[in-house]
Amino acid sequence: MANEPQKAGSGRVLLAGPDYAVVNKAIGEVCESCGPDRGKSVVESVRAELEGLAGRALPELQAVHRIDQPVSGCVLLAFTKAACAALSAQFADRRIRKLYRAIVEPPSGGFAAEGGTLEHRIRFDRLAARARILPLSETPRSPGWKVASLEWSLAGLGETYGFLEVVPHTGRTHQIRAQLAAAGMPIKGDLKYGARRSERSGGIRLHAARLSFHDAVTGAYVSVDAPLESPDPLWLVFPGTAT
Repeated sequence: MANEPQKAGSGRVLLAGPDYAVVNKAIGEVCESCGPDRGKSVVESVRAELEGLAGRALPELQAVHRIDQPVSGCVLLAFTKAACAALSAQFADRRIRKLYRAIVEPPSGGFAAEGGTLEHRIRFDRLAARARILPLSETPRSPGWKVASLEWSLAGLGETYGFLEVVPHTGRTHQIRAQLAAAGMPIKGDLKYGARRSERSGGIRLHAARLSFHDAVTGAYVSVDAPLESPDPLWLVFPGTAT
């Protein structure tokens, strides 16, 4: 494979380079390639296709980052440990940009603004499998709290739901879900964070729509959009959503 990123493969493989790929994770899949949920792993789902594109076995294939099981969209996979380390460094340095689209229940008093910045302290409670949130001004009484920050903007407004574009500045576990809920805007279907009812798909209305980063070999700027698997009238509110 050449050193330039290439459009490649099925709808699952959005872009393939010499040592990485961006794939479209489906609702219900996990990003881990080991453990009890391996059969639901996006890594294993696309392994055969990526090995065919690369022309070699990829025993070190792994996800560079994670998105939650009920969330769909862009996931960056590395073919080797070295590539994973190089791409992970971009996440650590906040050089990778992520854009999410979310359908939310509006605040009780309606939207007071068309966008803004949310900043909290956050800690993931593994026993409860959910994130805990504190105001940034509050001093936590236990260790493990980190700052979480995101920007949101209102892309559309219906009678029942708000349609947000979200750019996280940090990559904390369940960050978007917990921060939007703390601001009175739980994501549709996200019962864990206060949504009124679940989704038939078993997922939530949060989609990792775009991932932008630098190719670790060439330095070229790469930006990839993930189409929705089954866009319905709610998703189609977002401008540019493919039918």
